[in-house]
Amino acid sequence: MFKTTLLAGLLACTTLLPAYAADASQAEDFVETQAQGVITVLQDMRAGEREMAEVKADFRDRINELADVDRITNFVLGRYRRGAEPATLEEFQTVFREFAINVYESELTNYSGQTLDVTGSVTRDENDWVVRSQVSGGPDGDVYEVNWRVQERDGTLKVLDAQVAGVWLAQTQREQITSVIGNAGGNIQAAIDTLCGRIQDQDADDYARVCEG
Repeated sequence: MFKTTLLAGLLACTTLLPAYAADASQAEDFVETQAQGVITVLQDMRAGEREMAEVKADFRDRINELADVDRITNFVLGRYRRGAEPATLEEFQTVFREFAINVYESELTNYSGQTLDVTGSVTRDENDWVVRSQVSGGPDGDVYEVNWRVQERDGTLKVLDAQVAGVWLAQTQREQITSVIGNAGGNIQAAIDTLCGRIQDQDADDYARVCEG
């Protein structure tokens, strides 16, 4: 009877285990492969040897492989996501996705053509790591520290934030966006308008496609 109960308990515990559980080394390998791919595409963008539309599409695909932009979008809205009208939330998600991709392009473009090496990681929690990396090989000979917040969900690893020049991008965006919304009395449209203004400064074509389309 005891053996039967013990076996049943072990089987129950087994069924509760996730089908896939990443570890720190897998998070490090993920960053080394995916982030280096992003930097390589930026080199193509700077070199001008491919059609710009093709390179930008490739870059967006690489960012989508690297980062969970949908979760980042929900994160930066903070408490204002609750109770938001579905149409307004959808518009914000569309505009912020474009803005976030442009931010990654802007912040990482200085590292184009260089080499990213993972130097270690810190485990924050189960399936949650900060992966440390260095980017080097530029003409100035400097070495840059870039850290990546990686989480595993449903068997998939994704970056939720990146620390460039000591600044966590998603955290900073959250502080700025929630401040804009708060100053507008909780109106998410104010953040949409602000982001569209920044996209217009970054790329007029992207602005026309996302904010005027």
